[in-house]
Amino acid sequence: METIIYLLTLFAFLAAGMLSARIIIPRTWTSLVNRALSLCLYLLLFFMGVRTGLIEDITEKLSMIGELAFLFAAVTVAGSAFTVILLGFLVRTGEKEGPVPALAAGASAPEPVVPGPVPASAGILGHLKEPLRLLLCVVAGAVLALLTPLFSWFNDSITNTTLYVLLFLVGVQMIQSNTDMISVFKNPISILLPIGTVAGSLVASCLIPLVSEVSLFESLSIASGFGWYSLSGVLIAELGDPILGSVAFLSNLFRESIAFLMIPLLASYGKKHAAISVGGATSMDVTLPIIEKSCGAAFVPLSLAHGILLTLIVPFLVPLFYAWV
Repeated sequence: METIIYLLTLFAFLAAGMLSARIIIPRTWTSLVNRALSLCLYLLLFFMGVRTGLIEDITEKLSMIGELAFLFAAVTVAGSAFTVILLGFLVRTGEKEGPVPALAAGASAPEPVVPGPVPASAGILGHLKEPLRLLLCVVAGAVLALLTPLFSWFNDSITNTTLYVLLFLVGVQMIQSNTDMISVFKNPISILLPIGTVAGSLVASCLIPLVSEVSLFESLSIASGFGWYSLSGVLIAELGDPILGSVAFLSNLFRESIAFLMIPLLASYGKKHAAISVGGATSMDVTLPIIEKSCGAAFVPLSLAHGILLTLIVPFLVPLFYAWV
Protein backbone atom coordinates (compact mmCIF):
# COMPACT_ATOMS: atom_id res chain seq x y z
CA MET A 1 0.00 0.00 0.00
CA GLU A 2 2.85 2.38 0.86
CA THR A 3 4.41 1.74 -2.54
CA ILE A 4 1.14 2.53 -4.33
CA ILE A 5 0.81 5.80 -2.41
CA TYR A 6 4.43 6.65 -3.21
CA LEU A 7 3.91 5.94 -6.93
CA LEU A 8 0.74 8.02 -6.99
CA THR A 9 2.53 10.88 -5.26
CA LEU A 10 5.34 10.82 -7.83
CA PHE A 11 2.83 10.74 -10.68
CA ALA A 12 0.79 13.55 -9.09
CA PHE A 13 3.77 15.92 -9.00
CA LEU A 14 4.79 15.00 -12.56
CA ALA A 15 1.22 15.52 -13.79
CA ALA A 16 0.88 18.75 -11.81
CA GLY A 17 3.94 20.12 -13.56
CA MET A 18 2.55 19.20 -16.98
CA LEU A 19 -0.83 20.76 -16.16
CA SER A 20 0.77 23.92 -14.76
CA ALA A 21 2.83 24.31 -17.93
CA ARG A 22 -0.38 24.31 -19.97
CA ILE A 23 -2.51 26.70 -17.91
CA ILE A 24 -0.29 28.74 -15.58
CA ILE A 25 3.43 28.78 -16.36
CA PRO A 26 4.25 30.88 -19.47
CA ARG A 27 6.70 29.56 -22.05
CA THR A 28 8.83 32.63 -21.47
CA TRP A 29 9.82 30.99 -18.17
CA THR A 30 11.62 28.14 -19.93
CA SER A 31 15.06 29.38 -18.93
CA LEU A 32 13.96 29.88 -15.33
CA VAL A 33 12.47 26.38 -15.20
CA ASN A 34 15.69 24.89 -16.55
CA ARG A 35 17.80 26.69 -13.95
CA ALA A 36 15.46 25.64 -11.14
CA LEU A 37 15.56 22.03 -12.35
CA SER A 38 19.36 22.10 -12.41
CA LEU A 39 19.45 23.43 -8.86
CA CYS A 40 17.07 20.71 -7.62
CA LEU A 41 19.14 18.09 -9.38
CA TYR A 42 22.38 19.22 -7.76
CA LEU A 43 20.72 19.41 -4.34
CA LEU A 44 19.23 15.92 -4.67
CA LEU A 45 22.55 14.36 -5.58
CA PHE A 46 24.33 16.28 -2.81
CA PHE A 47 21.77 15.02 -0.29
CA MET A 48 22.15 11.47 -1.62
CA GLY A 49 25.87 11.81 -0.96
CA VAL A 50 25.13 13.04 2.56
CA ARG A 51 22.96 9.99 3.25
CA THR A 52 25.68 7.73 1.93
CA GLY A 53 28.34 9.42 4.05
CA LEU A 54 26.24 8.92 7.18
CA ILE A 55 26.19 5.13 6.70
CA GLU A 56 28.26 3.30 9.26
CA ASP A 57 31.47 1.74 7.84
CA ILE A 58 30.77 3.20 4.39
CA THR A 59 34.49 3.43 3.54
CA GLU A 60 34.75 -0.35 3.68
CA LYS A 61 31.97 -0.71 1.10
CA LEU A 62 33.17 1.75 -1.57
CA SER A 63 35.05 -0.84 -3.62
CA MET A 64 32.02 -3.13 -3.71
CA ILE A 65 29.77 -0.25 -4.78
CA GLY A 66 32.03 0.71 -7.70
CA GLU A 67 32.53 -2.84 -8.99
CA LEU A 68 28.85 -3.68 -8.78
CA ALA A 69 27.86 -0.42 -10.47
CA PHE A 70 30.17 -1.03 -13.45
CA LEU A 71 28.88 -4.61 -13.77
CA PHE A 72 25.29 -3.32 -13.93
CA ALA A 73 26.21 -0.72 -16.56
CA ALA A 74 28.02 -3.20 -18.81
CA VAL A 75 25.31 -5.85 -18.55
CA THR A 76 22.35 -3.53 -19.18
CA VAL A 77 24.02 -1.80 -22.15
CA ALA A 78 24.84 -5.18 -23.71
CA GLY A 79 21.34 -6.50 -23.00
CA SER A 80 19.52 -3.54 -24.52
CA ALA A 81 21.71 -3.49 -27.65
CA PHE A 82 21.39 -7.24 -28.20
CA THR A 83 17.60 -7.21 -27.72
CA VAL A 84 17.03 -4.30 -30.10
CA ILE A 85 19.25 -5.89 -32.77
CA LEU A 86 17.39 -9.19 -32.35
CA LEU A 87 14.05 -7.39 -32.43
CA GLY A 88 15.08 -5.70 -35.67
CA PHE A 89 15.67 -9.07 -37.28
CA LEU A 90 12.36 -10.43 -36.01
CA VAL A 91 10.26 -7.59 -37.39
CA ARG A 92 12.49 -7.19 -40.47
CA THR A 93 13.05 -3.51 -39.81
CA GLY A 94 15.81 -2.10 -41.99
CA GLU A 95 18.07 0.43 -40.29
CA LYS A 96 18.06 2.50 -43.50
CA GLU A 97 14.30 2.94 -43.68
CA GLY A 98 14.50 5.99 -41.46
CA PRO A 99 11.72 5.69 -38.85
CA VAL A 100 11.19 9.38 -38.34
CA PRO A 101 8.43 10.52 -35.97
CA ALA A 102 7.69 14.15 -36.70
CA LEU A 103 8.00 17.19 -34.53
CA ALA A 104 5.22 19.70 -34.44
CA ALA A 105 5.37 22.40 -37.07
CA GLY A 106 7.94 24.94 -36.02
CA ALA A 107 8.72 23.01 -32.85
CA SER A 108 12.15 22.67 -31.37
CA ALA A 109 13.71 19.67 -29.66
CA PRO A 110 12.93 19.25 -25.97
CA GLU A 111 15.14 20.89 -23.42
CA PRO A 112 17.15 18.29 -21.49
CA VAL A 113 15.89 16.78 -18.24
CA VAL A 114 19.42 16.96 -16.94
CA PRO A 115 21.23 20.25 -17.45
CA GLY A 116 23.52 21.21 -20.25
CA PRO A 117 23.95 18.76 -23.14
CA VAL A 118 27.06 19.80 -25.03
CA PRO A 119 27.58 19.87 -28.80
CA ALA A 120 28.77 16.64 -30.39
CA SER A 121 31.80 18.49 -31.69
CA ALA A 122 33.05 18.90 -28.13
CA GLY A 123 34.18 15.27 -28.12
CA ILE A 124 33.93 12.56 -25.49
CA LEU A 125 35.52 14.67 -22.75
CA GLY A 126 33.03 17.44 -23.40
CA HIS A 127 30.13 15.01 -23.08
CA LEU A 128 31.50 13.67 -19.80
CA LYS A 129 31.83 17.12 -18.20
CA GLU A 130 28.26 17.24 -16.89
CA PRO A 131 28.22 13.66 -15.49
CA LEU A 132 31.49 14.40 -13.70
CA ARG A 133 30.03 17.60 -12.25
CA LEU A 134 27.03 15.69 -10.93
CA LEU A 135 29.26 12.96 -9.54
CA LEU A 136 31.21 15.65 -7.72
CA CYS A 137 27.97 16.73 -5.98
CA VAL A 138 27.50 13.22 -4.61
CA VAL A 139 31.14 12.93 -3.54
CA ALA A 140 31.06 16.35 -1.85
CA GLY A 141 27.97 15.42 0.17
CA ALA A 142 29.44 12.07 1.21
CA VAL A 143 32.80 13.55 2.24
CA LEU A 144 31.25 16.37 4.26
CA ALA A 145 28.88 13.98 6.05
CA LEU A 146 31.69 11.50 6.71
CA LEU A 147 34.33 13.92 7.97
CA THR A 148 32.31 16.66 9.65
CA PRO A 149 29.33 16.92 12.06
CA LEU A 150 27.60 19.45 9.78
CA PHE A 151 24.76 17.10 8.83
CA SER A 152 23.81 15.53 12.16
CA TRP A 153 20.42 17.26 11.72
CA PHE A 154 19.78 15.67 8.33
CA ASN A 155 16.48 13.84 7.75
CA ASP A 156 14.68 12.25 4.79
CA SER A 157 11.95 14.88 4.51
CA ILE A 158 14.46 17.26 2.93
CA THR A 159 15.21 14.96 0.00
CA ASN A 160 11.54 14.00 -0.34
CA THR A 161 10.54 17.62 -0.84
CA THR A 162 13.37 18.26 -3.31
CA LEU A 163 12.46 15.15 -5.28
CA TYR A 164 8.83 16.25 -5.60
CA VAL A 165 9.89 19.69 -6.83
CA LEU A 166 12.21 18.05 -9.36
CA LEU A 167 9.43 15.88 -10.79
CA PHE A 168 7.11 18.89 -10.98
CA LEU A 169 9.73 20.77 -12.99
CA VAL A 170 10.34 17.74 -15.24
CA GLY A 171 6.61 17.75 -16.02
CA VAL A 172 6.76 21.45 -16.88
CA GLN A 173 9.79 20.92 -19.09
CA MET A 174 8.21 18.06 -21.04
CA ILE A 175 5.22 20.24 -21.99
CA GLN A 176 7.47 23.18 -22.90
CA SER A 177 9.43 20.93 -25.29
CA ASN A 178 6.82 21.34 -28.09
CA THR A 179 7.12 17.75 -29.25
CA ASP A 180 4.11 16.54 -31.27
CA MET A 181 3.65 13.31 -29.32
CA ILE A 182 0.68 12.16 -31.41
CA SER A 183 2.80 12.15 -34.57
CA VAL A 184 5.67 10.54 -32.70
CA PHE A 185 3.64 7.64 -31.36
CA LYS A 186 1.90 6.91 -34.67
CA ASN A 187 5.13 5.24 -35.77
CA PRO A 188 5.31 1.68 -34.34
CA ILE A 189 9.09 1.89 -34.03
CA SER A 190 8.67 4.68 -31.48
CA ILE A 191 6.97 2.18 -29.16
CA LEU A 192 8.89 -0.91 -30.17
CA LEU A 193 12.34 0.58 -29.53
CA PRO A 194 11.72 1.58 -25.87
CA ILE A 195 10.13 -1.85 -25.27
CA GLY A 196 13.32 -3.45 -26.57
CA THR A 197 15.46 -1.25 -24.33
CA VAL A 198 13.36 -2.02 -21.25
CA ALA A 199 13.20 -5.76 -21.93
CA GLY A 200 16.89 -6.06 -22.74
CA SER A 201 18.02 -4.08 -19.70
CA LEU A 202 15.76 -5.93 -17.26
CA VAL A 203 16.41 -9.43 -18.60
CA ALA A 204 20.17 -8.84 -18.62
CA SER A 205 20.06 -7.54 -15.05
CA CYS A 206 18.67 -10.91 -13.95
CA LEU A 207 22.20 -12.26 -14.43
CA ILE A 208 23.60 -10.02 -11.67
CA PRO A 209 22.17 -12.04 -8.73
CA LEU A 210 24.04 -15.08 -10.07
CA VAL A 211 27.42 -13.44 -9.40
CA SER A 212 26.65 -11.10 -6.50
CA GLU A 213 24.65 -10.81 -3.28
CA VAL A 214 22.12 -8.47 -4.89
CA SER A 215 18.63 -9.99 -4.98
CA LEU A 216 16.57 -10.33 -8.17
CA PHE A 217 14.22 -7.45 -7.42
CA GLU A 218 17.04 -5.21 -6.21
CA SER A 219 18.73 -5.90 -9.53
CA LEU A 220 15.58 -5.10 -11.50
CA SER A 221 15.10 -1.89 -9.53
CA ILE A 222 18.64 -0.70 -10.27
CA ALA A 223 18.36 -1.61 -13.97
CA SER A 224 15.09 0.33 -14.23
CA GLY A 225 17.01 3.61 -14.13
CA PHE A 226 17.82 3.17 -17.86
CA GLY A 227 20.65 5.68 -17.59
CA TRP A 228 18.73 8.34 -15.63
CA TYR A 229 21.28 8.46 -12.82
CA SER A 230 20.02 11.74 -11.37
CA LEU A 231 16.74 10.15 -10.29
CA SER A 232 17.05 6.36 -9.98
CA GLY A 233 19.69 6.45 -7.25
CA VAL A 234 17.75 9.02 -5.25
CA LEU A 235 14.54 6.97 -5.50
CA ILE A 236 16.20 3.82 -4.14
CA ALA A 237 17.97 5.77 -1.40
CA GLU A 238 14.63 7.33 -0.44
CA LEU A 239 13.03 3.89 -0.31
CA GLY A 240 15.45 2.86 2.41
CA ASP A 241 18.79 1.67 1.00
CA PRO A 242 21.39 4.44 0.51
CA ILE A 243 24.11 1.93 -0.46
CA LEU A 244 21.95 0.41 -3.17
CA GLY A 245 21.02 3.95 -4.19
CA SER A 246 24.72 4.72 -4.65
CA VAL A 247 25.10 1.60 -6.79
CA ALA A 248 22.11 2.71 -8.89
CA PHE A 249 23.49 6.22 -9.32
CA LEU A 250 26.95 5.04 -10.40
CA SER A 251 25.65 2.22 -12.61
CA ASN A 252 23.46 4.61 -14.59
CA LEU A 253 26.26 7.16 -14.72
CA PHE A 254 28.57 4.46 -16.09
CA ARG A 255 25.86 3.42 -18.55
CA GLU A 256 25.75 6.92 -19.99
CA SER A 257 29.55 7.01 -20.24
CA ILE A 258 29.63 3.64 -22.01
CA ALA A 259 26.89 4.86 -24.35
CA PHE A 260 29.13 7.71 -25.55
CA LEU A 261 31.59 5.08 -26.73
CA MET A 262 29.06 2.56 -28.05
CA ILE A 263 26.79 4.91 -30.03
CA PRO A 264 29.36 5.77 -32.74
CA LEU A 265 30.54 2.15 -32.86
CA LEU A 266 27.06 0.65 -33.31
CA ALA A 267 26.05 3.33 -35.81
CA SER A 268 29.19 2.65 -37.88
CA TYR A 269 27.98 -0.96 -38.27
CA GLY A 270 24.50 0.19 -39.32
CA LYS A 271 22.86 -0.64 -35.98
CA LYS A 272 21.34 2.78 -35.46
CA HIS A 273 18.33 1.62 -33.44
CA ALA A 274 20.68 -0.20 -31.07
CA ALA A 275 22.81 2.95 -30.86
CA ILE A 276 19.78 4.89 -29.63
CA SER A 277 18.84 2.08 -27.25
CA VAL A 278 22.12 2.04 -25.33
CA GLY A 279 21.59 5.72 -24.51
CA GLY A 280 18.48 4.79 -22.52
CA ALA A 281 16.57 7.71 -21.05
CA THR A 282 19.41 10.07 -21.96
CA SER A 283 18.67 9.69 -25.69
CA MET A 284 16.34 12.70 -25.36
CA ASP A 285 19.04 15.00 -24.00
CA VAL A 286 22.62 14.23 -23.02
CA THR A 287 23.41 11.62 -25.67
CA LEU A 288 21.20 13.25 -28.33
CA PRO A 289 24.02 15.29 -29.93
CA ILE A 290 26.22 12.25 -30.47
CA ILE A 291 23.24 10.24 -31.73
CA GLU A 292 22.52 12.98 -34.25
CA LYS A 293 26.16 13.04 -35.33
CA SER A 294 26.50 9.25 -35.56
CA CYS A 295 23.07 8.22 -36.87
CA GLY A 296 22.00 11.32 -38.77
CA ALA A 297 19.31 13.97 -38.27
CA ALA A 298 16.58 11.59 -39.52
CA PHE A 299 16.91 9.59 -36.28
CA VAL A 300 16.64 12.55 -33.91
CA PRO A 301 12.81 12.41 -33.49
CA LEU A 302 12.99 8.67 -32.78
CA SER A 303 15.73 9.30 -30.23
CA LEU A 304 13.57 11.95 -28.55
CA ALA A 305 10.54 9.64 -28.39
CA HIS A 306 12.67 6.82 -26.97
CA GLY A 307 14.09 9.01 -24.22
CA ILE A 308 10.77 10.59 -23.34
CA LEU A 309 9.01 7.24 -22.88
CA LEU A 310 11.81 5.82 -20.73
CA THR A 311 11.91 9.02 -18.67
CA LEU A 312 8.19 8.67 -17.96
CA ILE A 313 8.42 5.08 -16.69
CA VAL A 314 11.58 5.32 -14.53
CA PRO A 315 9.83 6.97 -11.53
CA PHE A 316 7.31 4.10 -11.49
CA LEU A 317 9.35 1.00 -12.35
CA VAL A 318 12.14 1.68 -9.82
CA PRO A 319 9.91 1.77 -6.69
CA LEU A 320 7.60 -0.89 -8.13
CA PHE A 321 10.40 -3.47 -8.31
CA TYR A 322 11.91 -2.30 -5.03
CA ALA A 323 8.61 -2.97 -3.27
CA TRP A 324 9.26 -6.71 -3.79
CA VAL A 325 12.69 -6.61 -2.16
